[in-house]
Amino acid sequence: MRIFLLVLTAFTAALVLGAADMPSIPAEDKTPKPAVAETGKLLELPDPAQTNRANTPPGVLGSQAAKPGVVYEWTPSPDQTRITGGADLIDAFLAPDETLLVLLEKVGGKDGPNSTRVLCWNLLNDRLVRAFRLADRKLAAAAPLPGSPGFVASQRAQKEFDQPDRLVTVDLLSGKIDQESPPLQGAVRSFTVGRKQTCVTVEGEENILVLSNRNFSETPQTIRTLVAEPRLLLSPNGATLIVYGKGRLEVLNTDTESGLPEMLSSRELPEDFTPVSGLLPFDHADTILLTDASGKALLFSNGMQRSLTDQFSGIACCRAADRKLFLCIKPKESISLYQLPNETTPSVTVSPGELRPINRNNNFRLFPLADSGEPELLLIDNHANIFRLSVQPRRWKKSVLFSVPKN
Repeated sequence: MRIFLLVLTAFTAALVLGAADMPSIPAEDKTPKPAVAETGKLLELPDPAQTNRANTPPGVLGSQAAKPGVVYEWTPSPDQTRITGGADLIDAFLAPDETLLVLLEKVGGKDGPNSTRVLCWNLLNDRLVRAFRLADRKLAAAAPLPGSPGFVASQRAQKEFDQPDRLVTVDLLSGKIDQESPPLQGAVRSFTVGRKQTCVTVEGEENILVLSNRNFSETPQTIRTLVAEPRLLLSPNGATLIVYGKGRLEVLNTDTESGLPEMLSSRELPEDFTPVSGLLPFDHADTILLTDASGKALLFSNGMQRSLTDQFSGIACCRAADRKLFLCIKPKESISLYQLPNETTPSVTVSPGELRPINRNNNFRLFPLADSGEPELLLIDNHANIFRLSVQPRRWKKSVLFSVPKN
């Protein structure tokens, strides 16, 4: 009996010591994740005969992104923050080769939690050719990633999904998050995407963070600036970075041996003017459009400062080929055309809603098509209808690219 007890004691001790050496198995987190409310509707229907590449040469992004064998039916999520209605749109951008238009839509409503729906139109055949949903991501601003079939977006924090504020890259072909930056200390205020690096400013921080496009997960490098609450603009060729904010504007060169942007010049801005958005239409810093929250738009050109309008609605674009600047203004949701660099009075002002097909919707985004012969614009309204605008001397013309289904 004594021998049996000794053996049993030794066996028990061995089990205890062995258990101490074994790695602990974490308890499974059984806390259910909250569900995102289903707002809007997206159906992907099989159609073996549909390639979605009609009139599209291989190699362009409109062809790469086209998903064959399907057709889509999309009804946008309603914008619950507007009494007048509309779609719950986030942002949109035009691919650098102008063959694809990408639109981001919020799913889940104003109170959240939210996910993001991404929709892609082939502009060579006007078809919705790819659509997908990022289940637990609440994205904000988006911009194309040069040399890649994807884009960079700012992500808003969502405690429900343990998602922090950060930047992410999204692959349009896989429909998935490709890279993530380290968590940021606040919401993204502004960012620009160049060929090699992405620059970002964050709410609550006064420095500029620089991320390598090859590896977003690396700790960002830091650039100091004298601009309070800085915002960023990047020239079309990516060589000039503008940092602007209350009282000051800085011009930086991004083509440096160190790989970090370096200061070229700095200037003061009017004391009573706090810009919140801007446009750098050309590859140099001689012409810059800055606008404040009240709707005041100032043009800084050839060393001069000139006022363009006090009723800017926050949407603008420039067709660099013929130096035509298009500003959306609040009365009648109109678009004013200015000839840069010297024209301060619009040569023409047109209300797209008064062109057939007539509507009373607000403007959401406006893009120039550089490769078209006569000036042409893409207009997205706040209901997610998409139009082509042909800019003609006497009367502009409007044609429908996408029309939201009526209930």
